Amino acid sequence: MSKSTVAASISNITPTRAFFRATQPIPSLAHARQVIKSLAQYGDLVEYKVMRCPETQKPLRYGFVVFKHQEDAKKAFNDQFIKVDSDLFERPCELKVEAAKSQH
Repeated sequence: MSKSTVAASISNITPTRAFFRATQPIPSLAHARQVIKSLAQYGDLVEYKVMRCPETQKPLRYGFVVFKHQEDAKKAFNDQFIKVDSDLFERPCELKVEAAKSQH
């Protein structure tokens, strides 16, 4: 691949950080994987993190993802609630995704 081709493909990447919160607790790593899998349906994820309690290390009800492309993040932001399609949760779990506040 030539340098100009690499530069052109890199310029198409617009990483966008998003904050998500779940309508119920995320009790295990398996549950967290299902949450991330649901978010990944909107597009490629560069990074993801489900926040954990510093004392118990149990996953909390929120976290962050970085979508590779801004358009994918916007699709997730536009959906009011994203359903986590998994039988692991006792009752339906939904995610709210918002643009993360930038830290300057």
